[in-house]
Amino acid sequence: MSKSAPQFIVLNGNLIPYEEAVVHVMSPALKYGLSVFEGLRAYWSAADQDLYVFRLQDHTDRLLQSMKLLRFQHGFDGAEINRMTLDLLRRNDVRAAAHIRTTAYLDGKGEQQAKGPVSYAISALEKPRTSKIDAGIRCQISSWMRMADNVMPPRIKCGGNYVNGRLARYQAIVDGYDEAILLNTQGKVAEGPGTCIFFVRRGELVTPDMASGILESLTRDTVIRLAREGGIAVSERAVDRTELYAADEVFMVGSAAELVPVVDIDGIAIGAGARGPLTAQLQQAYFETVTGTRPSPAGWLTSVYKG
Repeated sequence: MSKSAPQFIVLNGNLIPYEEAVVHVMSPALKYGLSVFEGLRAYWSAADQDLYVFRLQDHTDRLLQSMKLLRFQHGFDGAEINRMTLDLLRRNDVRAAAHIRTTAYLDGKGEQQAKGPVSYAISALEKPRTSKIDAGIRCQISSWMRMADNVMPPRIKCGGNYVNGRLARYQAIVDGYDEAILLNTQGKVAEGPGTCIFFVRRGELVTPDMASGILESLTRDTVIRLAREGGIAVSERAVDRTELYAADEVFMVGSAAELVPVVDIDGIAIGAGARGPLTAQLQQAYFETVTGTRPSPAGWLTSVYKG
């Protein structure tokens, strides 16, 4: 499969040519940003000669939750989403690390209050691991605030929410950084434009809690569980900005980003200014888990070719 032009894409339960997946310019999805989505990954195991989709059911459940909270009235279920995801990967003959995007959106030509019709699309593009996994990234604390739950709830993975992250990310890039970190309306650390944040201080792994204005991230949940399984103490709580500066290690996690070290924030070196030992340990545990070389909870890995 070509990374830039896969042969097939899913649209409303059908595998169609990639370039034919279109939506009308007057749809509520385009007029008002009324779409929800999931980004998840599939990993190739050379040892097993199989492709594994990581936490497929959990991502599908979150997609359904997002639609519910935005009052989408749809005619498909999670079983269809899962089945079509696997069919798409097989038809495109994906045998490398890939990023999958499942989007449900308000189709037709309705207005902002429309509840349907709801269409969905699933794409799969090859996505190799970034070199930043080793080298790390430089981050800026953004002047843009993360929106609050009573404004645009971050736990809804809605396309419109990502305008907030875009503003912060572009500010960071223009100012010479790789990525942004947003604070919430209380001035506490929230998350990155598409990632959750962890840091290590005094031997403890800390991450902002769910009340800090963050996505209910499945990668975050995975890392917490792997850390506790490895005997690492994890605290979920409100986090001050200066705690990041004082940390021994900082890293960001997300399905697309995976687990990326942060080596500098606002020009302040984090720890030794390089990937730290606990970050490296958790990276190894994560990559072993998603490729099936480390035991994982039932349902985390869905086989594409041998299941």
